[in-house]
Amino acid sequence: MSSAWQVRAGRRGERDKEALESGLVIVGWPAVTDLLDFSTRADLKAAVETSYPDRSTYVVGNWTGQLWRFSKEMTNGDLIVMPLKSRQRYAIGEITGPYAYRRDPRDDFRHVRPVRWLRTDVVRDEFKPDLRSSLGSLLTICQLTRHNAAQRIRALAAGQQDPGWRHDSSSVDPDTTRTDLWETVEASTKPVRLTVRELLAKWGFSRRTATSLVSVQSDLAERGISTRPAFTNARMDSVVELVPAADEPDSSKGSSEKAAVADTEALEELPTKWLVRAILPDDPSIETVNIGKSLATAITIMLAKDYSQLAVVDDDGNYAGAASWESIGRARLAKADPTLRDATTQVRVIDYDDELFGQIDEIYRQGFVLVRGADRRTLIGIVTANDLAKQFGTLARPFSILEEVELRLRRHTKRCLPDAIFAKFVPRWAKSGNPTFGGYSSMLRDPDNFEQLSWPLDHETFRELLDQARDIRNELMHFSGEALPDSDLALIEGFCAILRTVDQSG
Repeated sequence: MSSAWQVRAGRRGERDKEALESGLVIVGWPAVTDLLDFSTRADLKAAVETSYPDRSTYVVGNWTGQLWRFSKEMTNGDLIVMPLKSRQRYAIGEITGPYAYRRDPRDDFRHVRPVRWLRTDVVRDEFKPDLRSSLGSLLTICQLTRHNAAQRIRALAAGQQDPGWRHDSSSVDPDTTRTDLWETVEASTKPVRLTVRELLAKWGFSRRTATSLVSVQSDLAERGISTRPAFTNARMDSVVELVPAADEPDSSKGSSEKAAVADTEALEELPTKWLVRAILPDDPSIETVNIGKSLATAITIMLAKDYSQLAVVDDDGNYAGAASWESIGRARLAKADPTLRDATTQVRVIDYDDELFGQIDEIYRQGFVLVRGADRRTLIGIVTANDLAKQFGTLARPFSILEEVELRLRRHTKRCLPDAIFAKFVPRWAKSGNPTFGGYSSMLRDPDNFEQLSWPLDHETFRELLDQARDIRNELMHFSGEALPDSDLALIEGFCAILRTVDQSG
């Protein structure tokens, strides 16, 4: 079975044109010489460390892993997905030969693999949301493994639709309609199971927003159906059960009925926090090593699995600390023959349902944290600074754009409108002394107020764009961890570009 990889052609797509014209996939790291010179991963890591002496141990390990995969792990027949920055498209190709090092005078064009490009016009929306999420990785070289990625990318390369993914536990056909769903729930003697993503899709939604949550909740409640666990808080690709929520009391059920109701009461709660579990895999797991094992055992596991950190546990499986390449290096400097215990350090252990934002500083300071499961004892995962970078790289851009939009609106309206008019749209509770985002929409709905801005723009079109940007912002405030649809991102990017053009003050 072939694998699938995303390979980026530079920060600005500077290598994508030559990659397509030459039938190659090309990566940078100009200070590293021919990768065929390194027969072991340790040798390659030493070379990367020598080539980039100012980089941290974490970065060196990460780069080593990417280059090792590019030169050693990719094989003929594997699929390549390459974002085309210049065209806002994706290219899909198939590897046709081994890694090679070119004596190219341009530093960033030397590490290559031959590729037969199958399609060069793939639009981002052709990838279904879960696959698009995988493409959000900021790594130059990233293997795409989740949700049958390789088979689905192969279908797209052949000009077919992304067939999507169905969880093994799902009992509902992806093509069923809402009417089919109601009939299945009513007729089935077993719980009907489907993923949160599949559930939302029955209403035509791909994300959890204020609108989608209210629509789905209302229809479910009208038919006396709830989900267990609540679909409002579960991960998008985790499975929920559709269960009766408004049945007549049944004395034979006893306490079990109360438990079922309690499990589904959270349906009425809208998600307002982003929890740690939002960036864990669907079925989180973690590799551990017993603290009584040798340091060589830990090193072997880390090399074999391409880990930068490894959880250390005692004989009862309880947390004892963690080992990392950095802690191993320090132990070897301190002792001639260190043990695993010598290389074990204490790191923060957080719970899977902790609020993520409260952990960010520690994750970036330490490089990683370990995660406990529902029993508050068993380690189930690890969250690294790289995990945050990948997730926020996809999710933070809309917030950044909308923040710039609001800044430009505030600066220009405050400069152009009389203080008395500006103050009318500042809510009493606003300590900042500024209107809300929606306040600017109300303020500029008035043609006289808009005219005082002296912007050479059509008032009606501008007002519609501002209202749409406001709606997108309001939906983003119900933060659910899903990437903003391309159409919404394009709208706020375009609106921000308009403001940059007419507001030349910064």
